[in-house]
Amino acid sequence: MHYVRFCRPPVIEHGRSGQKTLKLVLTITTDLSDKFLSPNEPIQLSIIGAGAPPKPGSGPVPINLTPKNPLPTWRAGMRVLKVDVPLPPQPIETVQVRPTSRQLTALITDDISSGTGDGLILPVFADLAPGPNNHICFRSLRLPGGTATLQVEEEMGESMARHVWDGGLTTACFIANMMLGKTTAPNSSSNNNSAPLPMLTDILQQKDGPLNIIELGCGVGILGLGVARILGISAQATAEKSTLLMTDLPDAEERTLANIARSADQTACSVMYENLDWNDGKDGIFGPEVTSQAWDLVILSDCTYNDLLPQLVKTLSAVHAHSAQHSSPSNTKILLSTKPRHSDEREFFDLMSSDGWSIQEEARLPLPVLYDEAQTIEVYLFSKN
Repeated sequence: MHYVRFCRPPVIEHGRSGQKTLKLVLTITTDLSDKFLSPNEPIQLSIIGAGAPPKPGSGPVPINLTPKNPLPTWRAGMRVLKVDVPLPPQPIETVQVRPTSRQLTALITDDISSGTGDGLILPVFADLAPGPNNHICFRSLRLPGGTATLQVEEEMGESMARHVWDGGLTTACFIANMMLGKTTAPNSSSNNNSAPLPMLTDILQQKDGPLNIIELGCGVGILGLGVARILGISAQATAEKSTLLMTDLPDAEERTLANIARSADQTACSVMYENLDWNDGKDGIFGPEVTSQAWDLVILSDCTYNDLLPQLVKTLSAVHAHSAQHSSPSNTKILLSTKPRHSDEREFFDLMSSDGWSIQEEARLPLPVLYDEAQTIEVYLFSKN
């Protein structure tokens, strides 16, 4: 997967004749910004604006802003692309940058979860209103079965922090199509072959009532908010809402809270955030939200390539032990998604086994990459022995 990124906030310049020009500085990189896209053939980009809705309740009006001379084009060897975009007289509230070719563009969750094709590029969006959040952009994908979308903010620039990563994104798309569409997992193992991940599907279908879900290391929240959004669409209305508690270190709090607020009117779950340091969690030291109830499902993505694997595993076991105090025996399950990057990540699985966790089912989701070797997202469902 590659991502169009704004290297800095879009700037609107006012000319002497009254003409306004939108100045963009772009790049196209991998999720960790460790490799620039190097295409065999130039890739043309489209700049699409969105104006105010013509009447209350209607959608924004898309406006093609792509300059024709020269056409914005990304070529091999590029690190940065600067584009000057003449703006029309009517106000433009949001700008989107995406490949012109539909075949190269990730627009819906099925584009990603299908794992077909030669690889995709994820468009980027930014609101043009001036203010303290002009360093923020967002990603948007349509969900199966209608016009509903999954939107998540991230910070501009090439830093790997506070960005959407491949594991969480791909898993959110896979779950969306598993619950709302017809996704199959070509490389899955379980006790039942009637569904890609039948145990996970049963859990998320909430057959036993509302769920309590906690996410560890949520980052910007792509996986957790994706699950909350999906549950809000797929689950039948119940008298009691499901709960999603997102956790991470304090430097993730601002962006996560912003994303919770962005999706507040689009989820049927009660979504909250609380700081959680695994150095505390390993000893069972939790905040009031974590200790308020038992947890049916712990979710985490892109968390197995760091030097805190022992603390992470002990935190998972501490959540399980806490849940057992509220509901004995504890049925807490762990949903892990990861894109293997280093061989030493396998230590996580050894630690989980030593701590009494076993894999109940798993799937390997293909992730084609443009002009590079294909990659794989691994998804595991664990339970405690």
